[in-house]
Amino acid sequence: MKVCIYFEPKEKKNNFEGARLRKNIKGALELENIPYAKNFLDTFELAHFLSIKDETNINDLKANNVPIVFSALNCENDETARIMENKGGVSLVSPKAIRVLNKVDYIFVSDNTSKTILQRAGIITPIHIVSPGVNLSRFEIVDKTQDEIFFQYYQLEKTSKFVVSIGSYEDKETIKKMIEIALLCPKYKFFYFGRGASEHHVYRKSKKMPANLRLATIMNDEVYCSMMKNAGIFLNLENSRHSPITLLDAAASKTQIIALKPFGYNEEILKDMRACMCENIDEVAKFINGIFEGKIPSSVKESYAYAKKNSLANLGKTLRNEYEQIIREAKKND
Repeated sequence: MKVCIYFEPKEKKNNFEGARLRKNIKGALELENIPYAKNFLDTFELAHFLSIKDETNINDLKANNVPIVFSALNCENDETARIMENKGGVSLVSPKAIRVLNKVDYIFVSDNTSKTILQRAGIITPIHIVSPGVNLSRFEIVDKTQDEIFFQYYQLEKTSKFVVSIGSYEDKETIKKMIEIALLCPKYKFFYFGRGASEHHVYRKSKKMPANLRLATIMNDEVYCSMMKNAGIFLNLENSRHSPITLLDAAASKTQIIALKPFGYNEEILKDMRACMCENIDEVAKFINGIFEGKIPSSVKESYAYAKKNSLANLGKTLRNEYEQIIREAKKND
C-alpha cells in the first residue's frame, strides 16, 4: 500500500494547521512503515487531500479511478484548508466544499458533530471519525535553549506569564474579545496569532491595542512549539472555527485550555474535565487570574491524557485500517 498525502498551500507556513495535519499524517504513516508518495508523478493506490482548492487534482485522479480521502473540519483557522464560510454572521459549509466533498470517496472528520454538519449541508459521501492526531514528542521539554526560544523571539522575561490564542484575522469579534480580556487582566501578556486577508490591516491598527496584547502572524515551527510549551493558558474564543489540531497541540504541551461558550461544534477536548468552560468574558478573565494565582485547579493532566489517546502511533493504526478497507472496496468495484 502506498498513499499520496497532498497539501501544497501557495504560502508555505510550515506550522499552520493544514501543514501540521499533513505532517501528522505522514508521521503516523512512517510509524506504521506505510510508504507515501511525494507528488502525482509517483505511483500510489490512494490519495488523501486536505484542501478544496485541489479540486482540479481531485478531478484528474477520479478520472483514473484512484480512491480519494479528504480530511475536513480539522483546520478551519487555515484559509487554505478550511471548508466553511461566513454568511451574515453564520458559519456554513461553502458551495465549493459541498461540490468537492461529494466527489471524493471518503471523508474524515474528528467528531460526530462535524459529521452532522456535513450531512445537513448535503454531503452524501461516507464520513468516518478519524482524529487529526498529535505529535507528542514535539512538545516534550528536552533542550533549554530551544524550549525557551519564544521568550527570546518576543523579548520576554523568562518569568513572564502569558496567554496565547490562534485564529483568523477575519474574525473581528474574536479580536474584540481578546482586547476585552487583556484589559481585564493587565498583569499578564497576551498573544493572538492569526492569518487572513486582513492581517496587514490589523497590524496597522495594532498600536491601538492594549499594551499587554500583541497581534502577530503565525511563526515558524520551532518558535510555535516553544510558545505552546511555555504558555500558561491557551484561549479558545471563536465558537464556529473547528480547530481540533491546534487544541490537541495545546493539550500535548500541557497548556491549560480556557474556552468561551457557546460552541458550534463538539470537540471532545472541550469538556469540563479537560478545559475551563466559560459563559462570558468576565468569567474568562476570572479563570485566567485564578489559574495563574493557583486558586483554580488545572486540568492539564486530563487534557494531556486525551492527547495521548490521539498520538501519532494511534493515528497510524487507524489510518492503516481505514486505507486498507478503502483500497479493498475500490478493487471490488473495478
